[in-house]
Amino acid sequence: MREEKHATSVAIQDSGIIILGSSGSGKSDLALRLIDAGATLISDDLTVCKKVRNDIFLYCKKKICGKIEVRGMGIFTVPFVEEIKLKLVVKMTERSGERFPSKKNKQKILGKYFPRIDISKNDISANAKINLKIFELSNE
Repeated sequence: MREEKHATSVAIQDSGIIILGSSGSGKSDLALRLIDAGATLISDDLTVCKKVRNDIFLYCKKKICGKIEVRGMGIFTVPFVEEIKLKLVVKMTERSGERFPSKKNKQKILGKYFPRIDISKNDISANAKINLKIFELSNE
């Protein structure tokens, strides 16, 4: 089972993060900030999700592997990885998240639920929040 999502994805160590949002919501910009902080690109703007047994893995389409759009500068080639297990969903929003959001915030992808955090494209602490969530998930 597979599904293509209008999404950008990165890997932080062995954790796949898919960034969902509408066009212009800041998906690529957030990915670029995460890459600058040590993440690796999986795919920009179109992520392929594949279900293998009970896990979901993230891939890029061959024609866009290693390509990321940097708004105002163009398309750049960066290192990339594939076949990383999805661990976290990030949803780009227009406004800041709730002060104390529900721990039950989940997103369903290919029939499986994943933890989801909502991030505003203007959130300067987005990297830190994502890294904290990945750390939390790896210690569960």
